[in-house]
Amino acid sequence: MLWNVITSDAVMEPLIIILVGYALQVYQRNRRYQIILDTTVDIVDYIEEHYKEWGIKGHKKMEKFIELFVKEFKKATGRPPRKDEIETAVLRAEAHVQRARRGEALRSRDRRVA
Repeated sequence: MLWNVITSDAVMEPLIIILVGYALQVYQRNRRYQIILDTTVDIVDYIEEHYKEWGIKGHKKMEKFIELFVKEFKKATGRPPRKDEIETAVLRAEAHVQRARRGEALRSRDRRVA
């Protein structure tokens, strides 16, 4: 009896719709986050390769990052990034640069020791 109620169309159809909606939300959130991460790493690497020839340093590099991030994010998603998405990208960019610097520092220290 209870099994018939649980598996009835009146219960299962809304449940399936809710689950599909939730799955789509999770997918979109993960896709957006992956776009932010991939775009951030690519732009940071691009800027690090070219900042000297562009003649920019310090905060100008971050301004260039934000400019390029907004453009690339819009290309990937069809809409400009929200403020929180830009903030996430900036944090990820700074973390990526710091990891790269720590890696360089460790490599140079290893060369001095050897």
